[in-house]
Amino acid sequence: MKKSILILLSFFIFSCSSNDKDEYKNDQSFYQNNNLEDYEIFEIANVFIDSNQYELALIELDKIEVFYPSSPYAKKSLLVKAYINFLNKDYEKTRAIAEMYKNYYPGSDDIVYANYLEAMTYYVLMKKSEYSQENTMIALDKFNFIINAYPNSKYEIDILTKVKLINNNLAAEKLNIAKFYLDKDNYNGSLVYLMDIFNNHSSSLSIEETLFLITKIHFILKEYDLAKNYASILAYNFPESEWYQKSYNLINNLDDVSENKKWYEKFNPIKIFRIDAENNSNNTSIQSIE
Repeated sequence: MKKSILILLSFFIFSCSSNDKDEYKNDQSFYQNNNLEDYEIFEIANVFIDSNQYELALIELDKIEVFYPSSPYAKKSLLVKAYINFLNKDYEKTRAIAEMYKNYYPGSDDIVYANYLEAMTYYVLMKKSEYSQENTMIALDKFNFIINAYPNSKYEIDILTKVKLINNNLAAEKLNIAKFYLDKDNYNGSLVYLMDIFNNHSSSLSIEETLFLITKIHFILKEYDLAKNYASILAYNFPESEWYQKSYNLINNLDDVSENKKWYEKFNPIKIFRIDAENNSNNTSIQSIE
């Protein structure tokens, strides 16, 4: 039965005209005379989703809520509707439905997906605002909440990848601002952003250059102990880095610095765990609910 329904539906999707689809949407008898089980309607909705017929999928999901309000498929349909609205780039509606799901089913195993969808609506908007990082910070906060509240969830790998990209993007933007101040000889202004990267984004791809610039500024200001300290962190963590070599060229005539490759040990440098993730800000893929 189910197989024949899906075969007929597939034929309908790929053969009917747009007018036929409008008639399908407006045919009230299709709502009223429902002879299908909840799981069969859900399967039909998924076929529509797979063929990018999102409006028709929403109609099928509405049927489940009308005819089978107590069905497990009715609960799942709500989340799928949020997912469809995300695909349609209606992020406000996605958030509203996800929030509704969390209020209706606070103990559901799928509540992590509702939170994931909410986070994704901010993540995909990160690059929409040239000057504000509001969407970026909200996405980061919501992703971190999921990691902490739902450890080892099926979405964790995807979330961790996106968090790495967020940190790389934030660090890169702060580094550009730091360089702007440095070019203006505003060393204190530059250090504010460089230390922000060092303290909050040390796992980012920008950390090597950041440590070099911190070393350089302290050297310019004749704060040699601080210059040696940050150069030692570079030496300990990234001994083959071009940025370490540039730092060493600055401080190699200072006391306590020599050609001995272990010179930095006396400064007890901290270990940095940089994540070498590709800085691909276009990674806006989203997982569907399973």
